[in-house]
Amino acid sequence: MITPRFKLTQTASNVTIQIRAPYCNLRELEVTVDENIFIFYTSPYYLRLHLPGRLVEDDFTQSSFDSESGQFSFTIKKAIDGEHFPDLDLITKLLTPKIEINEDNRKITIVANEASEKSQDELDEEFGFALCGKENFNHVSSEFKDVFEVDPREVNLGQRHKMRVQFEQGKFNIDHYLSDYIENEEILELISQESPYDKLKVDEIQFSDQELDFLKDLPNKTYNLSETQVTYCHCCLVDILYAYCYDRRTTQFEGTSESGWTIVKLAATFCWLDVFKTPKDALVSAFRRSVIYPLYRNFQLNQTVLTDLRKLLDLGEKHIIKCLIEMYHIFLTGDCCRYILNNLFIKDYIIYIMKWDRTKWREVVDQIKQVTIEKSDLGLNLQEIEDDVCQNFDLNNLRIRDEDSDDFSDSSSDDSSTESE
Repeated sequence: MITPRFKLTQTASNVTIQIRAPYCNLRELEVTVDENIFIFYTSPYYLRLHLPGRLVEDDFTQSSFDSESGQFSFTIKKAIDGEHFPDLDLITKLLTPKIEINEDNRKITIVANEASEKSQDELDEEFGFALCGKENFNHVSSEFKDVFEVDPREVNLGQRHKMRVQFEQGKFNIDHYLSDYIENEEILELISQESPYDKLKVDEIQFSDQELDFLKDLPNKTYNLSETQVTYCHCCLVDILYAYCYDRRTTQFEGTSESGWTIVKLAATFCWLDVFKTPKDALVSAFRRSVIYPLYRNFQLNQTVLTDLRKLLDLGEKHIIKCLIEMYHIFLTGDCCRYILNNLFIKDYIIYIMKWDRTKWREVVDQIKQVTIEKSDLGLNLQEIEDDVCQNFDLNNLRIRDEDSDDFSDSSSDDSSTESE
């Protein structure tokens, strides 16, 4: 059966459910309302929703069908007049949890509570979303070096972190950094761009039809994460969204064919399968990698991207989900096997965000608003490098020849081979 595209809206008294089923058989149409359960069936479509409040059984104040668009609309009374049904736009969490049946031993497994409580020693051997480690890395991709800088089958979590910091130290190119520090006209133009987040309002953010199609096909499941896993999950999301914001600003908020490379390269969560214990740790890593790898390497630019990130987070969960869906399609359509990151991270993040503890997430957002990142935090002696140039050279006449072998045009596989050597 096909899950049709659907969306819900509400007033103080009613809930309206719109369903698009263009190839339906009207002779088989069945619609049922049972308290908080809504069921729609007409071959080949089937939809079962668990609503966050009760409806009046079989009391349709209005129903319609548009034969040209295949659009059904059902308006149903709320059992309690004036009750607000939360998160009706987060449609995945309204779907019935999916059930898997193993035909060999006839066991039924509900795809909820997929992750289980794990000790720190167990987490050190894991990877992926919240270190759930649900994927067998042997089956991930034979070309994983195009995406990952490390093989989690061979390097545990603690070793990954140490290797990453050492590897970054070796890749930092002083000439490229100084060039962007001195000849910074283009970077200043990027910094001065108005962010589209300034004009967005939380109550105006809506999912497009394409985004609704994506969300309806996700499994509705719950994650049983330990406190440590929740911390890693939140902080790694900060790392991922910073990389996204960097790519947006440096491409005039339009993206390019290199957006997938940029996001993966800046987010150590992706390419090193690393995790962070605090939001500041995640931001320090993002700042470091932003002055080591991409085309524009400038600390002032990083601070502007951090401002973008704060604005993005203030727009709430729905906008974060929209950004992750966009990232999903960036990874899906690229010329590398970055699509595997969708299975390891992106889809799980989207599902998890719909049900997460908003109080805990707001604590993370509040920390990000208050945190400050200094040049000294990056461990690259940036201030000393800048001071030395200012003291010894006439900046107006200084020109640095860019011979950086690790420029933006290089592929991530080049870095991987360097590490192997």
